[in-house]
Amino acid sequence: MICTLCDTREIEYGSLCTSCTHATHERLVRLPRLWASLESWLTPGTTGSAQYGGRVRLAEAPLPLDSEVLDLRAEGGIVGVLEDWRIALYETRGWDRPERAASLGNRVTIAATDLDHHLDWIARWYAGDSFAWDIRRLFQRVHRVVQPGHGLDRPPPTFLGHCIAVDPSGVICGAKIFADMRTAVRCEWCLCVYPPDRWLALRHFQPGNQAVADELQAAAA
Repeated sequence: MICTLCDTREIEYGSLCTSCTHATHERLVRLPRLWASLESWLTPGTTGSAQYGGRVRLAEAPLPLDSEVLDLRAEGGIVGVLEDWRIALYETRGWDRPERAASLGNRVTIAATDLDHHLDWIARWYAGDSFAWDIRRLFQRVHRVVQPGHGLDRPPPTFLGHCIAVDPSGVICGAKIFADMRTAVRCEWCLCVYPPDRWLALRHFQPGNQAVADELQAAAA
């Protein structure tokens, strides 16, 4: 059986392989902080810093609010996706619906933490792949807003190469990596980090070079 999320790695049962389960865990852990960082983009004429959450006053005229930020921060955004899946999980397991906290920020944190707590069960759930896809898409939407280099007022990022991270089974990730001179680059699929001093190695160890692939497979064994 093949993992229904990455369509690459074999699994004995369930919906998600170990690597996709771990990547989903990392996204769930980071989503509450990313939700909080979106507040920096709610003030016209400001933008978040590379540390997610600081504010830098722009010299230009104030910009209109980004509707994507409003959607992600609102009731039906990040918190809506997380809580819908949390309710689906509880109903599938025959549990009473969980109570909601008062503030949106607490609701995001509670829902993400609870889903992460049950992630091993979710990975075996028939809907586990759909859940992981939704979390991945949600994470990417937020990441495009808060990650420097993805803004509409910046030039498109330069393609750097394919991710060379190797999972415990020896499979190379292969996701596309784009350069950004202001910060370490992070693979949006497996979350592996590539600071600028590793970019030459990344280009050297590109998937498709059989000798390099054999070397990486041997190192992971």
